[in-house]
Amino acid sequence: MRTDDTITAVATPRGTGGVAVIRISGPDAFPVADKVFFAKHKPSAAQPRLMQYGKVQNGDTVLDMGMCVTMPAPHSFTGEDVCELHIHGGAHLTESVLQAVLDAGARLALPGEFTKRAFINGKLDLARAEAVGDLIHATADKAAIVAVNQLEGRLSKKISAIRDSIIDLTAQLSVAADYPEEDIDYLTLSAFTDKLTEISEALDKLVASARGGQLLREGVRCAIVGRPNTGKSSLLNAIVGSYRAIVTDIAGTTRDIVEEVVSMGGIAVKFGDTAGLREGEGEAEKMGIQMARTYVKESDFCLVVLDSRFVEAADREILDFVKDKPHIIVLNKKDLAQYAGEFSAPSIHISAATGEGLEELENAVLSLLDSFVGDDSLRHADAVRLTNTRQRDAAVKARNAVQEAMNTIENGFPADLVAVDLENAAAYLGEIVGLSVSDEVISRIFEKFCLGK
Repeated sequence: MRTDDTITAVATPRGTGGVAVIRISGPDAFPVADKVFFAKHKPSAAQPRLMQYGKVQNGDTVLDMGMCVTMPAPHSFTGEDVCELHIHGGAHLTESVLQAVLDAGARLALPGEFTKRAFINGKLDLARAEAVGDLIHATADKAAIVAVNQLEGRLSKKISAIRDSIIDLTAQLSVAADYPEEDIDYLTLSAFTDKLTEISEALDKLVASARGGQLLREGVRCAIVGRPNTGKSSLLNAIVGSYRAIVTDIAGTTRDIVEEVVSMGGIAVKFGDTAGLREGEGEAEKMGIQMARTYVKESDFCLVVLDSRFVEAADREILDFVKDKPHIIVLNKKDLAQYAGEFSAPSIHISAATGEGLEELENAVLSLLDSFVGDDSLRHADAVRLTNTRQRDAAVKARNAVQEAMNTIENGFPADLVAVDLENAAAYLGEIVGLSVSDEVISRIFEKFCLGK
């Protein structure tokens, strides 16, 4: 893909809105803008970073009255000359202005191409570039906080600090190996091993952070399960705070999975109301029950809804079905009765009809999510975390390479072999921030971005 031409795209969501932004970036961004925007000063001659009001045209046809701002390289998001047209947000108008910019000589940008150019031009490292996409797609407060922290460079600084320590040790090894006859001050073997142990422990913590980072970034899926008429749909409606699922006294009403994303403690939780688990009476209901069983298997955890008035053998069968899946037992209809039995899993008494017990249920869900990462770190979104599989895999490889270096020292092998292991560790960490990563990987990362970003 070329990076020396001029690209354009709509930088705001498609559809009707108050304002739409057309972004132009590249060596001919200003000459292109000169052909479509007419005001007191041409965009190429206007004061940088100062909005001016004028006409947006395609040839002699006036399309809109709008604003234009220019940002000369290298002081722009992409590091190139950038121009933005701020126009009225009509869907047809936006497409017309975009077409005018294309007719003036720009090329339609590919998904994520603006951010990719920012990475190529050194405005963002790869971890910070990924954070741009994460921030756009964040569905809860803590996912946004994690993305902002990464965008600010907190993860990149952590990676760089560990990587610099590895490079320093590698340099000392190389000097000692290349000039054994010189009286050069370098670490003793025990001190060197201690340093490697510190680095290994830091990498262990980094790898461990990935589970929480991915949960915050991607959210979690919860299956609401139980036999018919225990109040599963009522519970979903109570959690969401609106009438989202149909509620009737007729068993088997729910057939398809009804999903809704809710923020709990700042964490995105996708709740899925499933068909009541029983022997289905019709083909459609049987299909719904099979979908429910599949959904349970694919979920991160379950809420098993029981009727507080009576717990039946069918309920025990459902509890046996989910025994290997993290789950919370929700005893519904607390306003009518309160079951006094005990369960092996956490249980909460609630009333979906009155809302009583919902706060306790939320606390139980958050405690269960904490158990996924072994502590309460999910409550602290400002912690430095790895946030995706690519980052975690690279950190695991770096940690393993450091451990290989420690094994090499322990086995008494030459220093140059230890240096090879450490060089590999530094290279793997470099992949996280984009210092040593293939063009194919870079393309795959940015093609997941939306157009205009």
